[in-house]
Amino acid sequence: MKTREFLTNIPMFETLSVDDLDLLTPLWHRRTLKKSDVLFHKGDVGSSMFIVEEGTVEISVLSGEDEKDIRVSTISTGGFFGELALISGLPRTATATAVERCRLLEMRREEFIKFLSTRPVVAISMIGEIGKRLQATNELVTSLASRNINVEMDEQMSVGDKLADRVADFVGSWKFLIYYLVGIGIWCLLNIIELLFAPFDPFPFVFLNLVLALVGSLQAPLIMMSQNRAQIKDRLRAEQDYQVNLKSELMLQQLHERIDEMQAHKPKKGGRPK
Repeated sequence: MKTREFLTNIPMFETLSVDDLDLLTPLWHRRTLKKSDVLFHKGDVGSSMFIVEEGTVEISVLSGEDEKDIRVSTISTGGFFGELALISGLPRTATATAVERCRLLEMRREEFIKFLSTRPVVAISMIGEIGKRLQATNELVTSLASRNINVEMDEQMSVGDKLADRVADFVGSWKFLIYYLVGIGIWCLLNIIELLFAPFDPFPFVFLNLVLALVGSLQAPLIMMSQNRAQIKDRLRAEQDYQVNLKSELMLQQLHERIDEMQAHKPKKGGRPK
């Protein structure tokens, strides 16, 4: 697909006139990435924006403790990323890695700034698209924070899972302990004191031991299944909290960078703006 035709499918540039597209098209440079190639790392100087012409790029950040890459988003064909670098030129806030073989279109900052000086309508379109992205990120943070892991897992539970949880709840209660001791006591009395019939399980209560062993062998896997599900809930809840904190941290970092940039260009009291 030609670069100009491809740009018309990008939300940021679809409203541009034919003349603007003709001027913008030569500024894009094609790049090819192999699978697992890193386009840029977090902290690298941001000097260009990219559009995915073919393939998929993963945007990730590195966690602090276990140094594990956490995926923030995935950019597929027609998506774009790194647009803030065209405006601010600040360091990258994440790492971009090719999930598969990719063809990208690259726009360098110095060329784009010159283009904007003659076509400010493009800047307005770009700011509007960036605003949509920030709004989408804010909605994502809100949805992650409002998710109820317990409700979601309860909706996905099978009949066996629900039975295991009920058994585990009942076994871990005083009601079960009282019933358990009373049942054993009645069993022993019926087999020690001869009333209307002869003892069916005389001392040393071999059949009772068999029943107790059978009950214990059935309880153990049911309780383990319930505990495993509880651990899964805890991991999901911890992962959810981490994702919310990560998204919030990235948003705050971008806001701080924007504020610092505004303060740097703010004219001093009694002076003139730069």
